[in-house]
This record gives sequence, C-alpha cells and structure tokens, in this order.
Amino acid sequence: MTHSDAHEAYELLLEQQRRLGPVVRSAVSAACAGAPALERSVLALLEVDTSSASPFRLLAMSVHGALTGDPEPALPVCVLSRLWWAGAEVLDDVMDGQFDPRAAGMSTAAVTVASTACLAPLPQEVIAGMGLSSSVGASFARELNRTTIEAADGQLADVTQDTASDFWKRTMTGYVGKTGAPYGRDAAMAALLAGRTEEEVRGWRAFGRLFGVLRQTANDRAPLTAELDTDLANGTPTLLRAYALETLPPAEAEALGRAHSDAMRDARARSAVWERLRRPDVAVGYDRRIAGLRHRLSVLLHQLAPPSPHRDVIQWMVNVSAESSQLRNQDGVAA
Repeated sequence: MTHSDAHEAYELLLEQQRRLGPVVRSAVSAACAGAPALERSVLALLEVDTSSASPFRLLAMSVHGALTGDPEPALPVCVLSRLWWAGAEVLDDVMDGQFDPRAAGMSTAAVTVASTACLAPLPQEVIAGMGLSSSVGASFARELNRTTIEAADGQLADVTQDTASDFWKRTMTGYVGKTGAPYGRDAAMAALLAGRTEEEVRGWRAFGRLFGVLRQTANDRAPLTAELDTDLANGTPTLLRAYALETLPPAEAEALGRAHSDAMRDARARSAVWERLRRPDVAVGYDRRIAGLRHRLSVLLHQLAPPSPHRDVIQWMVNVSAESSQLRNQDGVAA
C-alpha cells in the first residue's frame, strides 16, 4: 500500500462528501411527499447546519470501504446520519439559546419540529428505502433507536449537577451517549451492510463509540480563547474539567468547581478556569489520556480491518482527532 493509494481513498471520500448534499435533499423530498411545510423546514434547517462540512461524519463509507473495498453502498447510512446530526445539533443549540431562528427564516417552533423529525421519522424513511432484508432492516432500526435514546441520555448528563465524585467516569458516559453513540451506529450499520458477523458488528460499534468520544474532545478543544468557549459559558461538564477535578489536590479541585460554576455568569471567572485547565499539572496528564484513547482506537482498528487505503483514511481520522484534542504540542508547549 502506498501513500498515493491512501490519498486516492481520501479524495474519493471528499467526492462522496460533495455528493451528499444533493442526495440528502432528494431523500428529504421523497420522505416528505405530501408534507410540504415539513419539507421546507427541514431543507432550511440543513442549510444553516454546517456539520456536513466534516469528513469525519462519513465514517460509515470508510468502514464499508475498509471491509469490502467499496465505500459506495454505505452512502445511505451517511444520508440518515446527516439528517440525524442536523436535528440533534440544531435542537441542542435551541436548548442552549445559541440558535438564531431568524438566520434560517423560521420560528423557534418550526425549528424544533423540523429538528425532531430529523432525529427519527426521516432517518427511518431512509432505512425503509434502502431495500434491506428484513433482518438487516430490523437491525438498522434498532441501531437508530438505541442511538437516539443514548444521545438523549448523554445530553441530560450535561445538565445534571455534580453530586458525587467519579467525574471522569460519569462525564465519559455522557460523551459516549451524546457523541459516541451516533458514530457507533454508523460504523455498526456499515459493518451490517458488509455482511459482517454479530461479533464484528459489536467491534465496529465499540470503535465508533470511542471515536465519537475523541471527536467530542476535539470539539471541546476547538475554541481558542475563553471568550469563545461556550462550554464554559454554559457550565457544560467536559472531560478536561473532569480530569482536573479528579487529579488536583482536594482544595484546588473544590476551588475549581466553584469557579466553574461562576464562569457561567462571570467573564473573569471564565478566563481563570480556562487558564487553570491549561497549566502543565493538568494539561500534560490530560494529553496522556487522549494519547491513550488514540492508541486503543488504533489497536482496535487494526484488529477489525485488514490493511487498505480505506483503513488508512480511518487511521488518519483518528490521528487528526487526537492531535486536535490535545492541549500541548509534541514538544510540550501549549498549543
């Protein structure tokens, strides 16, 4: 396998990404036949949701390519995933007060209805149109339902106040639900389409869940300043915060917890928490945990798929996600 082979697989993935938009719009029109108001609302929602720009959301196609050499049959999985993510992310923004319905030319009520339709009915219509066998179709329906339930539970973990220790474990559980479960669903669906055994499907689901956690930590790391960090402003429990609360001396951890609560309404407290979480005594250890996640994913990937350009693309996804998650560069300097 050569570098050019992997590059060709990546370029194919980008081409599929460019194709995805028109295919999703066609799927919405077919699913909403006879429901023109819903069709207009969902299409408007898709226009303002920018998550389609992420190649990581095409994991299903790379998994299918790694297992069969052909990513194309998994395109419908990416279609239902695109709809589901649009619904989940926009609904989350609405609940956080970060969505401007005027930008979409819709009322908040219309946005909420369209988002809800994207989470279950529309993906179910995509599944119904895939021509799957009854057993595979039933498995797809279970994957979709399980994902939506687990994601809802993970989101609720974000708004639950801390009342005990085990911060890392409880925050990780929330991450696996709200972000890991959708990636696990897509990887499992791709494996099902490829005719893999139940055990292999479980393996790919586990891989996707862990990969989704890494995507969430990369998203956590994306803001470049305290002012841009909406997690701090919203009081969202992150893995970085959980690591700090569990590893700092008790008095410092208690002070950090109070400051984190204050950060929701105090810009100075927000800046103080931001700086404290990036000091070496927290950042170095946290980055080691991110490196551990990367290693576990790499080992699992090599167990699940033989060498191929498509597997190389998945490994690239893992590597980029880990690098984007870490607080310090390879020389130990704050990134």
